[in-house]
Amino acid sequence: MTETYTHNPKVSIIIPVYNVEPYIITCAESLFKQTYRNIEYIFINDASPDNSLPKLEQLAKRYNNRDIKILNNPTNQGLSKSRNNGIKEATGDYITFCDSDDWIEPTAIAEMTEKAIQNNADVIVTPFYTNTFSKEKILSFPSRDIADLNSIPIDFMHFSLCNKLIRTSFFKDNSICPVPGIDCWEDLSVTSRLYALCPKTVLLDKPFYHYRKFEYKTLSTASHERQLNDRLKYTEFLIKWFSERNLTEKYIRFLNHLKFTAKIKMLRTSPRQFRRWKYTYPESNKHILSYKDIPMHYRLLFYIADLIIHP
Repeated sequence: MTETYTHNPKVSIIIPVYNVEPYIITCAESLFKQTYRNIEYIFINDASPDNSLPKLEQLAKRYNNRDIKILNNPTNQGLSKSRNNGIKEATGDYITFCDSDDWIEPTAIAEMTEKAIQNNADVIVTPFYTNTFSKEKILSFPSRDIADLNSIPIDFMHFSLCNKLIRTSFFKDNSICPVPGIDCWEDLSVTSRLYALCPKTVLLDKPFYHYRKFEYKTLSTASHERQLNDRLKYTEFLIKWFSERNLTEKYIRFLNHLKFTAKIKMLRTSPRQFRRWKYTYPESNKHILSYKDIPMHYRLLFYIADLIIHP
């Protein structure tokens, strides 16, 4: 049953911390300077090897009138497990997430919470900023249809946890927490299950979250393979999850798209794994041309590849 909050709901912000010494102060100060006050801050130090934790602890002393909790993982456990630890600790009515190298605008929690109260919403979704060293831009939603799994693109904006305020009961009553040990697609694995439960989702068409986009060097083949394997593991997990709840038929379009997207990296490694790509979830290849969030020239190349690759 959906709760109704009339005023001043408590918000838990969950922030895993690992190897972010240059950025942790900017992140934490943006959180502590929120105009909204009923906030619980849950930092999870994931055995960070740098000075992230000492810097955070020193800053927290300056804001000793805030509800700040710092959890310490005994060993490095990864993003999924760290977020799970934060969710377990959360006592707020709503949960939101912030990566410890990013930051948010001062009125973010106040405006998102107000929108949630006005609409008795389970989920508030917002656009966000992407920030590089040289520029900032806003990523906006192309339409207001933001939560229909069968129609939204499988992209960072729709499936990120950091641009959303989510009623806590959806995590704790429905067991939609991340799977420990699988960190690539961790956000997607949570939000796809969340949307499948049909929460009341409302768009607040104003960006607050600043996503720091680094110009990484090209990933190694080993890194590509790790990400690919994580995606395939999550795909199998989600196929099973939807099946167990008799939701496969309802969301078959999403699941086919998911299967196809999960294996794309097979064609982005060197050497490219054409046969593995064709025969991994081959049923998803029947719908290549319908995956509209993939550029048309890529869809055509995939379509041709599927035709010409033989056993």
